[in-house]
Amino acid sequence: MRLVIDNREIEAKEGQTVLEAAERSDIYIPHLCSHPELTSYGGCRLCIVEIDDIRGYPTSCTTKAQPGMVVRTQSDILRDMRREILQLILSEHPSGCLLCSEKEECAGAMETIRKVGVTTGCRWCPKDEDCELQRVVHHLEIEEINFPISYQDLEVEKYDPFFDRDYNLCIYCARCVRICEEHRKSFVLALNERGKQAFVGPGFHKTHIEADCEFCGACVSVCPTGALSEKNRKWSGVPSSYSSSICPFCSLNCEIQIATKNGCVIGTFPPGDPHESGGELCVKGRFCLAEMVNHPDRLLEPRFRFPSGYGIVSYEDAVTKAAQILQAVPGKRVAFYLSPNLSLEDYAAVKLFAGQVINTPYLTSSVLDENLISFLKLSQQSIPLQDIEESGAIISILLRGNYAYAPVTLRIKRAAERGVPYYQVGWTRDSTSRFANRNIIPTPGREKQFFKKILQALEKRIPGSKETRDLVSLLNSQSSVTLVLGPEIADLGDAKDILQTIEKIAGLTGAKVFAPNPYGNLSGLLSIVETRSCESIDQLAAEEKIDLLYIIGDAPFAKKPPVDFIIHQGSFPPPDELKADLHLPAATWGEISGSYAGSRGQPKKFKAVAKPPGLAASNQQVLADIVSAMGEKEIKFTQKDISARVPGTLTVKFPEAKTRKKAVLTAPDSFFPYLLIREKTPHAFHNAGLSKIIAGMDAILPEETILLHPSDAAKLGLKNGDPVVVESADSKREYPLRLQDILSPGFVLLLSHSRGPAFKTNPCPVQLRRKHV
Repeated sequence: MRLVIDNREIEAKEGQTVLEAAERSDIYIPHLCSHPELTSYGGCRLCIVEIDDIRGYPTSCTTKAQPGMVVRTQSDILRDMRREILQLILSEHPSGCLLCSEKEECAGAMETIRKVGVTTGCRWCPKDEDCELQRVVHHLEIEEINFPISYQDLEVEKYDPFFDRDYNLCIYCARCVRICEEHRKSFVLALNERGKQAFVGPGFHKTHIEADCEFCGACVSVCPTGALSEKNRKWSGVPSSYSSSICPFCSLNCEIQIATKNGCVIGTFPPGDPHESGGELCVKGRFCLAEMVNHPDRLLEPRFRFPSGYGIVSYEDAVTKAAQILQAVPGKRVAFYLSPNLSLEDYAAVKLFAGQVINTPYLTSSVLDENLISFLKLSQQSIPLQDIEESGAIISILLRGNYAYAPVTLRIKRAAERGVPYYQVGWTRDSTSRFANRNIIPTPGREKQFFKKILQALEKRIPGSKETRDLVSLLNSQSSVTLVLGPEIADLGDAKDILQTIEKIAGLTGAKVFAPNPYGNLSGLLSIVETRSCESIDQLAAEEKIDLLYIIGDAPFAKKPPVDFIIHQGSFPPPDELKADLHLPAATWGEISGSYAGSRGQPKKFKAVAKPPGLAASNQQVLADIVSAMGEKEIKFTQKDISARVPGTLTVKFPEAKTRKKAVLTAPDSFFPYLLIREKTPHAFHNAGLSKIIAGMDAILPEETILLHPSDAAKLGLKNGDPVVVESADSKREYPLRLQDILSPGFVLLLSHSRGPAFKTNPCPVQLRRKHV
């Protein structure tokens, strides 16, 4: 359709608002509450316009464009009205950075000679020069406020993990509330109270953690002022550039963009305009990457373990020592442990290095155990992500999507909101729980039997329990059921049996499967490198058939196994108890170029945007320098040669899994009434558990900490932070306590980045008591 705006004839699409049509033709209309990902709101009133044959001054963000419409956006009366409206908004908003005649000179005066952390001046807003309100004030040329000034003097809220909230700067545009409801389907935020007592935030004065916030950061992205600000980059200023990349934290490999300034990574955002995209990122992709890259605990110099202790050595000396250690050990007595988050090019370099330089077949990753291999085989049958939303019914099985797999949980929520039946099977509540038609908790300790009964009901029409009947009825009544599997299944002792049963259920009913794995490029590892299961390499080390472990970004052991030498190459130092002989600092995400396998076997490329700190170098460069130090001149190890070894289409090859002897799982009883579930945390990158290096992740999902439902804690007389003794039939350990109501009563959750059973079985019946100090 065609209409006229400010004497210009323009084209508009059916259903567009006048504001959208104007913006499409580069006609600027001031606005603050409107947002391209949100429904029309008309709250700020700044986008008022004049339209022929329409009475008054309608808001352009709520008025649909019509053929032949004649619109004026810049008349004197509109300008005067907008200035009045904006002054009303500013009357309750600190305006030193907006109106002061000396604001340009102020930034240079924000210094102090006192040796304390005090900043003078009024240019203190974290959104200074990146603020939509600032731009509107400049456009309307506001120089003074003609209304009484009222400063609310609200305390800045700093107690939530990833962002601060200064509601003295809030203009009540409700963008944060609406993005949380409309786009993320989380309903955490609301406009509370009325009049001067109004405030934005979770209801009943809850913290964001208590309100089940996913910390996706969509609210921070769309906030037009400095009311919401990221803790990690609060004072970093305006980014100088944005670069496209991918998130390395899980197999979904979400597309992101990296904000950089002065050659440093300062933040990450969803694709699109950083101020206009709610996006589909989880907390890790949105808030953790920049903090991880810039962490003060990064390994910056090579370290060698001398008889007197560790000492820093030069990069050249470290490479020479690595070459000498490798040349002293026969190749068949060397084993490599590789991170599941390395690039395809890194894996190709390791394959060449291990196969032609060292001559060892022993390559693995600490995550490649029997259970995860079974999960990955089923994961290879996953439908495309977008197909989840088109399902006739959805059943999630042990999926804990609170702080991960956001694109998956979003599609579940959207489908359920449209009326698609959704059943949730598991012990924990996540962001999809409120959308579930049924929340089913398997009998504690009898998860394998639960799924066997579903299979029996399908095969032999044995009715079973009400939960079984309901699930069977859903599977039989819908033509396109999707089973969304949580990788937490792989941590259970009966995981292999459970997964085989689920696969049979899918085969009988025609149900589809979606099973994301929590590792960024594990499928890339299995496509490039011929691997062994970690149990088989562990056993060789335990039997003293391995003399040297070369660990690249992995965390296979909490303490040193019976080997002679350990070379550790990574971005963060390993545990002290590992007693590695040589530490080689490696570049990490954001500092290297390369590619990941992607979910459908087509490599996803990314580029370096920052230089590695200190003496850190890329894994490929470190291996190339060691090859040179070993005198291997015949082997081509340039970046071009390595890239040529990465195939265009990837095919996953699974190692043969070593079957473990499993302990018999038992159900809770009167002596051990709680069921402890131990999970290898999915919130990790290379050898660093995110909860160990990022304070925000520790606040929401701490490692080596008992998570317990508040009602269970009340029965036991336990309080948040208490030291707790956890005792099973054959083990006793001590942990701090954290109360979280995402966990069902009767269950205890323990996350750990390290391997090895803390208790004999998983799940394991336990009793809890407070440690007497």
